[in-house]
Amino acid sequence: MQRFLRATAANRREVVELPPFTAYIEPGDANRFHNFAVPDDDVVPSREQIERVRSAMAERERLPRLEWIEEFAPRVAPELARAGMVQELHTPLMACEPGDLIAASGDVDLLSIDPIGDEDLRTSADVRQAGFGNEPPPPDEAPRDPRAKGGGGVLARSGAEPVAVGGWTAVIDGVSELVGIATLEGWRRRGLGGAVTAALAREAFAAGAGLCVLTPADENAMRVYERAGFRRIATALHWSDDGAA
Repeated sequence: MQRFLRATAANRREVVELPPFTAYIEPGDANRFHNFAVPDDDVVPSREQIERVRSAMAERERLPRLEWIEEFAPRVAPELARAGMVQELHTPLMACEPGDLIAASGDVDLLSIDPIGDEDLRTSADVRQAGFGNEPPPPDEAPRDPRAKGGGGVLARSGAEPVAVGGWTAVIDGVSELVGIATLEGWRRRGLGGAVTAALAREAFAAGAGLCVLTPADENAMRVYERAGFRRIATALHWSDDGAA
């Protein structure tokens, strides 16, 4: 799984070797979640090595951040803490195989969940940002296309009204990650999270994935994904210089 996450991170990003870490920088996008470093192995990094990561990311105007699977490198976090970094996220890494996927449908009138097309990119970006409590992207900024890196996405509507969104990453070694699953506030607690998750997994499986993974933000989200057939397999860690998720 750690190899898959590293391979996914390297997809069309600048790869910066900073042993015993590797940093992945998204060109033209300073979003904290799109830029991070990953431990190369189960290491005990020195303060100097951690500072090298800080400097490399700061030079590129990126927040110093790290993401990895705790079981792969359990000795990294204590050293980051000693160096002044703060934990952003400590959450289960969940997975689902095709035979475990559970069909889910939201309690929403006239619900449709369809793959994202060219005409849906702006709407999908607006729904994703609003669903995560962020401001919409600037109108002159081209929206991210989840298909551009070999993945895809779905947009859920109630009739003609967009209500939820999600994406899946390119299939690498038979694995895809489900990302950016968001529901507009007024439409939550109606099963849309599970319905979008199941739709994304079906799309990824149809594209050749034998395993889908995701990281829930909290226990409520974990229960949503469990209802779609996902189970815990490991622990995902995010650390940064400010710790604000």
